[in-house]
Amino acid sequence: MIRGKDTREGFALLAVLWTLTAVTVLTAAALAGARIGSATTRNRVLLARAAWAREACAEILQARYAQDPSVRTLDSVDLGRGTWCSATLDDPSVKLNLNLADRPALVTVIQAVVHRSVAVDSLVDALLDWRDPDAVPRPLGDESPGNRNGPFADVWELRYLRGFTDSLVARLAPFLTTRGTGAINVNAAPREVLAALPGITEETVRVLLLHRGSTQLSNADALAGFLSSSARATLLASYPEFVRAAVFTPPQLVGIVTGGVRGTALTARVTLTLVPVAGRLAVIRRETE
Repeated sequence: MIRGKDTREGFALLAVLWTLTAVTVLTAAALAGARIGSATTRNRVLLARAAWAREACAEILQARYAQDPSVRTLDSVDLGRGTWCSATLDDPSVKLNLNLADRPALVTVIQAVVHRSVAVDSLVDALLDWRDPDAVPRPLGDESPGNRNGPFADVWELRYLRGFTDSLVARLAPFLTTRGTGAINVNAAPREVLAALPGITEETVRVLLLHRGSTQLSNADALAGFLSSSARATLLASYPEFVRAAVFTPPQLVGIVTGGVRGTALTARVTLTLVPVAGRLAVIRRETE
């Protein structure tokens, strides 16, 4: 009888211990859930504050542009209560559009970086095969199964093409873009991109670069007036093509606006495609991250 009593007491003790263990586990789980819930709520609040800062910064950027169209950056702006924001305005027309440029323009810009004509022909054919919709390879091209056969999403997508190394893409990136209208801003584009315009000679490039920092050229006729007879004749021979390909002010700007809360790594960011109109910026596309 004593042994049976001891057995029952042992089972009772085990039951109590299991119950205590279960309660402990459930309590720990509840506390962990509460902590996670609290952290999630805090992060949501911080992200909401960062998003507010981002939207405020977009308004500040547009207001400052209305006062001074040369504005291109907003350094870290203190918005109070621990929030901050920053913004940049980039002109995609200072670069060659990967998705819209024709073969001669692509050859010109890539040639300026690679310096080897045979390699350039192979690179350009691979590039065109990647972006065109068909599966027919060019003479030096590449229609691999992984080809997008559509427009580039980003310049760094070039890394997936035959012959384009990370190093080469890094050197090409300052001259290429996937944004904008495809027109080239002659008053702001670098030498390598200016050379891709039809009817452009080395003299014309020098004239355009010499006018940087002074009164900017307003149209093709004004440019022609500064050229020698031979350079002018070359420009006029391709005048319709030049006028279609060149602009003298940015047709679009791309704004990257970031907001955040000091002391945290959480930020809210938006990319805005903007059109300058009557002293202000009109948003035509918004990409929120």
